[in-house]
Amino acid sequence: MIELEHVDFSYEKNHPILKDISAKFGENGSKVVGIIGPNGTGKSTLFLNLVGILKPTSGKILVDNQPINYSKKGLNQLRQKVGIVFQNSDQQIFYSIVKDDVAFALHNLDVPKDEIKQRVNTILRELDISHLKDRPIQYLSGGQKKRVAIAGILVLNSEWLLLDEPTAGLDPDGKRRMVELIKHLIDRGQKVILSSHDIDFMYEVCDYFYILQAGHIVKSGQKETVFDDEKALLKNKLDQPWLVKIHQKLHLPLYANEAELFADKTLQAKLAKLE
Repeated sequence: MIELEHVDFSYEKNHPILKDISAKFGENGSKVVGIIGPNGTGKSTLFLNLVGILKPTSGKILVDNQPINYSKKGLNQLRQKVGIVFQNSDQQIFYSIVKDDVAFALHNLDVPKDEIKQRVNTILRELDISHLKDRPIQYLSGGQKKRVAIAGILVLNSEWLLLDEPTAGLDPDGKRRMVELIKHLIDRGQKVILSSHDIDFMYEVCDYFYILQAGHIVKSGQKETVFDDEKALLKNKLDQPWLVKIHQKLHLPLYANEAELFADKTLQAKLAKLE
């Protein structure tokens, strides 16, 4: 579990970005946590605090009941538990060849060469990018670069994966592949925290949400509860997912995802009678 206790953060004195943030990520069995809110509300800053790149001005962050240790050794240990993939994948890709970049962190940790090769091959296979192993990074698509960046985190066997705007810059096929990838990671036991402005994507893949507004958590709960409150969403400059809209406006069941909607035989029978 990742726990925040009254976390404040400021880049400049008297200009707080995060304000008294308290939360327990992974509580109640939630596997995919969504952080949503308007631009400038502190979502990316929160992520940087979670991985120790930034340190709270006050309050503390605990991982597995232990406060983050900000020494070099402590941060190396933290990043084997909590890894982040930035919105712009180029920010964390350092080598020109895919397999070398994925292996980068393992070399820094002095992992034996044979184990590095095995772990890199395993994660590339799992993310369906083995065919890119020897490709130059510069020739990859945006979606492929994101997968390489994710591979560079997962190769550490991190328990938590933080994804900041994972669908940014992706075409519809890339977005669909990202949904499938996240679902696959969840099935194999990965815990994920996501931040995105793509509300339909977030509704489909996340099971628990926090709404950030001006650095405060203003609402949290299971996705059905959070997105059913249209007034609260509008107040925080957020929209409802289309599945929630048709639930409220057309009085249909609240489906968890698009596939569930189109698999509803009862609904199909009702629609057939209207033709």
